Amino acid sequence: MRISKLFLSVILSILLLTQTSWAQMASTEALFEQQVTVSPKEKVMQFTARDDVARILEQMDVDPQMIQKRVASMTDEEASQIAHKIDTMPAGSSAVGSLIGAVVFVFVLLVITDILGFTKVFDFTRSVR
Repeated sequence: MRISKLFLSVILSILLLTQTSWAQMASTEALFEQQVTVSPKEKVMQFTARDDVARILEQMDVDPQMIQKRVASMTDEEASQIAHKIDTMPAGSSAVGSLIGAVVFVFVLLVITDILGFTKVFDFTRSVR
């Protein structure tokens, strides 16, 4: 009974910590609207003007006027490199989420090996051997 409770709590914690994404069908019109070419400098300016990015920059005491001046003084090559990084950055990833996932994975692995009798790390498990 203790093992089933432990197993259920581990499964529930894994399910609650996973991130989900919701996909939707994209219409043809929406796809063609997105193909409007934007210069790299405009792309960087649009990225820094987003609410979440502006909030983080405010927390870091960065002046929005200084950002606009810096982007305007960039060369096209520098702006295109930053715009490429903006396009290729993983969305929604977090180092904290990855760390928690790794810790949960190691914990579950150790619990399973304890139950199977290969290791004896936790006192609350009982070997099936």
